[in-house]
Amino acid sequence: WYQRRVRASVGAPKVWTCGLVIAISVAIIGGSLQYGLQIGSMANTQETLRNVFRNVTDTEMSLIISGMPMGGLVGGLAAGLIADKVGRKRCMLLNNIPLLLGTVLMASGINKYLFFIGRVVAGIACGVATGVSPMYLAEISPVSVKGAIGVSHQFMITFGILLGFVLSINDLLTSFSGYWHLYFALPAIPAVYQLILLPLCPESPNWLYYNKEREDLARAALTKLRGSQSVADEEVDSMIKERTSNASSPMVTYKELFTNRTLRLTLIIGVALQGAQQLSGVNAILNYGPEILKKAGMKNGDLGTGLLGGINVLMTLISVPLMDKMGRRSLMLFGQFFMIVSYVGLAIAQRIHDDNPDGAKWTAPVSVTTIITFIISFAIGPGSIPWLIIGELFTAEARGKASSLCVGANWVFNLLVVLSYDQLNKALKPNTFFLYMGIVIFFFIFTFLFVPETKQKPVERINREIRDQAEKCPPTVF
Repeated sequence: WYQRRVRASVGAPKVWTCGLVIAISVAIIGGSLQYGLQIGSMANTQETLRNVFRNVTDTEMSLIISGMPMGGLVGGLAAGLIADKVGRKRCMLLNNIPLLLGTVLMASGINKYLFFIGRVVAGIACGVATGVSPMYLAEISPVSVKGAIGVSHQFMITFGILLGFVLSINDLLTSFSGYWHLYFALPAIPAVYQLILLPLCPESPNWLYYNKEREDLARAALTKLRGSQSVADEEVDSMIKERTSNASSPMVTYKELFTNRTLRLTLIIGVALQGAQQLSGVNAILNYGPEILKKAGMKNGDLGTGLLGGINVLMTLISVPLMDKMGRRSLMLFGQFFMIVSYVGLAIAQRIHDDNPDGAKWTAPVSVTTIITFIISFAIGPGSIPWLIIGELFTAEARGKASSLCVGANWVFNLLVVLSYDQLNKALKPNTFFLYMGIVIFFFIFTFLFVPETKQKPVERINREIRDQAEKCPPTVF
């Protein structure tokens, strides 16, 4: 047995090559981490910004928080078009321009208006990053570890959120008001990392072959990523075979995404998964975390957000091996189910606490516990899976345009939640969580009925399953 294992390991191709690891790190540090830092930067800093800029109303603070998703919507919609036009690598490289510009505007802290503009400009860069980084990761990944590499995008987002939370905790290092300029300049560090190492990384082999029709360059890129000419030849041969079998399938247009029933249902699934992630209300909990946790009974809301950020990172890390064992669909349903249970507990505990704040002491620990279980459930399922599935649902001919629409929808949902939470909370109070629970229930049912399992399946097989599903539905439905 031992000798067979040794012979198998000697003959097996190496998966984690130096070229692949560097390419992954450049994509997730220069893109995914940036997005996480921007999300985590506002939870604990609102009081400091009110003191610095003065006379900041609740509406203005809501707009400042929403500046990033506003810009993200623009960047997300443009990401696929830019990535298809200039390539994934050059798109990531150029994306550092708005990122650094937005960082300068925020870190300078001249006034609240320029700070808001900086959030919007940095948001554009985050929108592009959330579109192109998962796309690049999906296209450079070996099939055997595609799930793990895909989840690295969400893992680095959660790590960025945690970093943003921890570094803005008042009095942890020193008084936050004394170094807030440096704090908002922090995103420049991963940008510089990407600017230095990205030129050393190969372009996406898929883009080179399908978009530019350069088989030689695709083969060279795969050789650098796989560290083996023979493995690269096998993957290029697979691309040639796929393209030959789909010789009559040119690049998909936006019109075809909406008129072709299979493509339309695939796009609806992709958009719905983004809705399942953002409309769950997770960004309301992350952006308004200190306020929610203090209301729930935790004395130090700033430390509480750090705790939530740490749990989010840990559970996303745990989900990495589960992704390729349990499958995407199973984890999505598992996470959504326990998010629903968490919202039930949180809404009931908060409702009882509001009705009897002095006589129901048990509601505080229950509220904090349910918030933690919500974050755990989110990280395992809806937090990671939508970004991964985008790259697995669509063929190379449709991936760029479809990804733009899915990522754009993600940012629309993100903006809707961030803009509406404060007003919803004032109007509905604890019933806000019942509203979010109803939304999660809707997407749980949708996932159960329509989302296919994509684990280690070729995109042609996934598309066949979706086509069969679309044909069973009346034309008026999909």
